[in-house]
Amino acid sequence: MESIPVLIVGAGPAGLAMALALAQNGVRPRIIDKASVYHTGSRGFGLQPRTFEIFEMLGILSDVSDLAVDIPTMRAYKLPEGIEPTKTWNLYEDMPDFPDRPYGNGKCLSQSTLEDIMRAHLSRYDCKVELGKELVAIDQDGSAVNATLLIHHIGGPSSQEIVHAEFVIGADGARGVSRKLLGLTFQGETRDADGMVWADVEIDGLSSDYWHIWGHPGHFTIQARPWNSTTKMFNIGITGQNFDPSELSEPDKVRQLFREKTGRTDLVLGEFHWLSYFRPNMRIGNKFGEGRVFLVGDAAHVHSPTGGQGLNCSIQDSINLAWKMALVHKGLSSMSLLSSYNEERLPVITQMLHATTALYTHAVAKKSTADEAAEDDKKSGWFRWRNNALLLYGVNYRWSSIVLDERDTSSPNEEDMKARGYEGYASSLRAGDRAPEAPGLVSETGKEISLFNLFKPNVHTVLVFVPHSKGASTDRPEINAIIEATKAHDFQTVLLSQDRNPRSAAGIRVVYDRDGYAFKHYFIGDEFMCVVVRQDWMVGAFVRDASGLERYLAKVFRN
Repeated sequence: MESIPVLIVGAGPAGLAMALALAQNGVRPRIIDKASVYHTGSRGFGLQPRTFEIFEMLGILSDVSDLAVDIPTMRAYKLPEGIEPTKTWNLYEDMPDFPDRPYGNGKCLSQSTLEDIMRAHLSRYDCKVELGKELVAIDQDGSAVNATLLIHHIGGPSSQEIVHAEFVIGADGARGVSRKLLGLTFQGETRDADGMVWADVEIDGLSSDYWHIWGHPGHFTIQARPWNSTTKMFNIGITGQNFDPSELSEPDKVRQLFREKTGRTDLVLGEFHWLSYFRPNMRIGNKFGEGRVFLVGDAAHVHSPTGGQGLNCSIQDSINLAWKMALVHKGLSSMSLLSSYNEERLPVITQMLHATTALYTHAVAKKSTADEAAEDDKKSGWFRWRNNALLLYGVNYRWSSIVLDERDTSSPNEEDMKARGYEGYASSLRAGDRAPEAPGLVSETGKEISLFNLFKPNVHTVLVFVPHSKGASTDRPEINAIIEATKAHDFQTVLLSQDRNPRSAAGIRVVYDRDGYAFKHYFIGDEFMCVVVRQDWMVGAFVRDASGLERYLAKVFRN
């Protein structure tokens, strides 16, 4: 029986992100998928700004940015002819790039292309997806999990394998077996009266400059989104009420309905590269794991495509869990650290599910006329997604038992904080929040860098802020005490100074905050402050001295 640290079941974005993050932390998992070939199709194609920061963390940002495209301008048409435009608008309000939020707007990229990129990077860690292997049983105790796999052999009978793993990650989707084997509930609703059909198809005669929309909100909607500005490939979606999506399981049926509903008999729908149909599900598990088995992504929560949150939140699940699991595997933290995964992520996903369900209800169930749709997006399903929470910058864990904030002298209510775990806060920064970016830093060698250049996915970063009033010297008792406190852990310590030529010291990197963004966006005043940035690039602590740092370390690391 093979013994491994982590078995990941499911090789979609959540499973691949988990595998990459573990590999970056020196833990090589096995990752399996019951499919015999890699999935194709757009599926979850919307990438939110915060996700690009995670791609930077995972080391895949450059490859993703090369292929991702801007969200096309949307255009609705008057029926029944389907040719005359009635409204042209942007799905999201255009957001500029800010120093602390370097990615203002989301992008589009086929999920299959993203998975190709993630697998290529994962292979650099000598880790590859094992296809045709299906989880069928789990038996766990306090020290390990025995996972029974059914191996499907092409042209031959199946066989079984038992894998002895320290942990198992269920990333096998809403229909997967992981959650069911744990006996967890999946609370929520299925909109039985609604249907959705999605396909990737080549269309001749349709401009690739727009995301095209036909229909009447409250009745039906047909959309066609170009893959990019030079292609004939479109992702089409058919949504509406009171129709059975299984009736559109064949390309010819989709072609016929497309012509009938849009009135565009001049368009030629060619080869279908992918076709899927389903009824909208909005569900969440009662918890995201049991014992040594954890759920990420759609295995833990599933929602409508409206809002473009599914893939993005799934990746955030994995990033939250991976660094904690790596520390436990290495013996640096106790098992209790892993309970913070459910503690942190469940409230966020609960609030996200409320938001995306509301968007879906508005988009699909709202009844309107074409004229209203053209004139006022507040009265119709042709609307702009104004909820900035969709960008995912606001996701936070302020209530978490493993964060510490010595700056916050208030006593906020835990349930109130959880209610804002998804939306976040606009004008403050506390432990548990996303760590902001800060460009315009200058290293000891004179090189211009940013905080994201310094953060790492495999170690905590301790930012030591020393304002003008405290002097330029790094040879200070409080700094030496912080360096001493981190010696037992694999941390990196960075001193951020407002002085142009701060003196360096052994065991600490010194950076000049030339443009002032680090002090500004971390809300540092005229005081010495230490900020701990976790390996998922969230703020773990604001502390004033080494004793505060020791209190944070006691929350996360084994004593």
